[in-house]
Amino acid sequence: MLAATVTTARNGKAWVPAINTGSTSARLPNKKELGTWVPVNDDMEIMSMSGGLDASRVSQWIDDLDDSATPLDDENEVQIGVEEPQARVLVTKLLRVYRKLTWNVGDCPPATALDVHHHIDTGNSAPIMLKRRRQAQMEDQIVDENVTKILGAGVIEEGNGAWGFPVVLVRKKDGEVRFCVDYRALNKVTKKDVYPLPRIDETLEALGGALLFTTLDLRAGYWQIRVAPEDQDKTAFMTRRGLYKFVRMPFGLTNAPSTFQRMMNGVLRGLTWVACLVYLDDIVVFTRGGIERHVVELANVLERLSQAGLTLKLKKCQFAAKYMEYFGHELSCDGVRPLPRLISAVQEFPRPTDAVEAKRFVHLAGYYRRFVEGFGSMMAPITKLLRKDAEWEWTPAQESAFEYVKMILTSKPLLIYPNFQLPFRVATDASTVGLGACLMQDHGRGWQL
Repeated sequence: MLAATVTTARNGKAWVPAINTGSTSARLPNKKELGTWVPVNDDMEIMSMSGGLDASRVSQWIDDLDDSATPLDDENEVQIGVEEPQARVLVTKLLRVYRKLTWNVGDCPPATALDVHHHIDTGNSAPIMLKRRRQAQMEDQIVDENVTKILGAGVIEEGNGAWGFPVVLVRKKDGEVRFCVDYRALNKVTKKDVYPLPRIDETLEALGGALLFTTLDLRAGYWQIRVAPEDQDKTAFMTRRGLYKFVRMPFGLTNAPSTFQRMMNGVLRGLTWVACLVYLDDIVVFTRGGIERHVVELANVLERLSQAGLTLKLKKCQFAAKYMEYFGHELSCDGVRPLPRLISAVQEFPRPTDAVEAKRFVHLAGYYRRFVEGFGSMMAPITKLLRKDAEWEWTPAQESAFEYVKMILTSKPLLIYPNFQLPFRVATDASTVGLGACLMQDHGRGWQL
């Protein structure tokens, strides 16, 4: 086990404490990867004092940011959430320092500078070659256009291997068509990488007390990771123009999220859950302080991304906002609310006429069940209609539950963030159809959920 430590490299060598926690001797194979090294940029290191930032060092560091740097090409696209003039000045100065992070590099950003590759472990499985699906002439034209674009961008190359999978076109809600490859057969024979993704409820709790938020979005995040050369043939797909393989990590592979999350956790190690959260290619920088502190913590994140050679999509980033949308929720310093535009789908949901529609409503409303006290008991009249062999009958009991849940969710309910320095209270209730409990806390405004 290696200790997390800060060390100084001398003559090309660095020392780090290690311990063998086992009961027998251990042998480390030559060239085995043991950990991740992150160089410290002296300009970015802000001295901590009593758990806070040294205000004088912060001010000096901000003053040292270059005012004369050339403006960004798309500086007018920078979205600043707060109206303070100082916020725009500070964020803009910082982005000019890290301009390489936001360069518009076309359809495909450069690959990460890290030695990260996506591997596809299929064990002893024989190569899979599926037939190309027949498509309409217009669909073939769409496929050809997409192939030309990503081939020119360096995302794919011509292939000649024994693997091949069909292309599928998925139509989005706005009418656009997304180019995809059907990797279901490949995923079945791929050894699963079960690297965990963050839980949404845990990330919401971690943002408690934050006053400012910045959301960063990586440009074509998956394409910034290379596919291991020995596994590129396994990503091949067929078109009427021939066989092509991905050299950058495509969507649809079963282990792609794990590869990406592992890389991002490594890049931001030491900052996650303290100053930022990362869920795949979405990064949230949060600050329990003012704009100067936020800019410093944002700079730490940008420095890590810069060292990793990653690229951001500036127009999809939002800086120094007091409110933030996060996985269907609206976050602020006050707490968490359901996102209004998604709640409208619940409000406008028509009265179910069969079990299929009732199930859709239960699942839709269930995403926000934490905002409805006693959700399980309240929905019991509807969920009993979903039981096997249940006879469909929509009675006043179902109607009452249906309207009550819609009313609660559309009244903008607020969940406060937990403060683990204050006592909690558990409120419970039970009936013949359910048992429920909720956690409450008093932040000076009475007991709240």
